[in-house]
Amino acid sequence: MNESDWLFMIQDTGELGQELAAFYQKTETQTALDEKTHQLVYIAYLASAGIVKGITKHTKQAKKAGATRAEIQSVFTCGWAVGAARLSECYRAAMKAYDE
Repeated sequence: MNESDWLFMIQDTGELGQELAAFYQKTETQTALDEKTHQLVYIAYLASAGIVKGITKHTKQAKKAGATRAEIQSVFTCGWAVGAARLSECYRAAMKAYDE
């Protein structure tokens, strides 16, 4: 989904769309996290959903909030273990099925 898709959906769905947009704005402003941490967490969620355009936008916001290149890299590298855990589970199932 790109930004124009988002705007189209918000505008085309009337009151519900406006409520969704307002909710989204609240998630951006009503947080106990400082801005840098909020953006780093947001990037992690975007990456898990594969929303590349959002990653670009929020990485720039994280940088503006003081995040270093190493911190941005860590958002991705700390998730490798999660991906590897899922991959290893699938690998075991595949090998077990193959060996049966």
